[in-house]
Amino acid sequence: MNFIQRSQYEVWANFRVAKKSVDHIREFFINEIGVQPESLVKNLHLTVYHSRRPMPNVKETKVSCILSVDTMETRFMVLAPGGENPRPDLIPADRKIGIRIHRTSQLRIPIEKYRSRFFLHENRRILGKRKPSTKLKSAFGARHFQPHIALLLPGNNMPLDLKTIGDAFRDYVQEIHFDQFQIISRRNV
Repeated sequence: MNFIQRSQYEVWANFRVAKKSVDHIREFFINEIGVQPESLVKNLHLTVYHSRRPMPNVKETKVSCILSVDTMETRFMVLAPGGENPRPDLIPADRKIGIRIHRTSQLRIPIEKYRSRFFLHENRRILGKRKPSTKLKSAFGARHFQPHIALLLPGNNMPLDLKTIGDAFRDYVQEIHFDQFQIISRRNV
């Protein structure tokens, strides 16, 4: 039986976490919590936009930016649908864990500005039967857009309740800085 593998296109737009913030976050998880280095996500970034279709008029980009978020405007979550709230079927130690940015955060203003640039490229050919993205909804991936930073990989030994870890994180890491906006376009064959 022959299976035809379809090409998978992806367009990602994100704010890269600055090295100083990456080092501070790593220091927290390794030295304060005891997480193994191999459980930490590499290339920390905040996802602004994601498409699973080619967007021919969107060009790969890397530009400097200077942004930051107060960690009091973040909450830990399991990176899975419904992962904002503890659920017995979502074991944090078995899943990716990250932080989401509150809707009231000042960082939402530049996130929405950069994100909205992609809406013009979501034509009927790209969307198919999907509804276009908005500042709160995504055409691709998770239906509700939540800007987030993935921090830990599965196998991270985090407890069921992430609130204590989140409180300690916000005490240790007061701000997270971003130094680059990038658009990555790729075709996975």
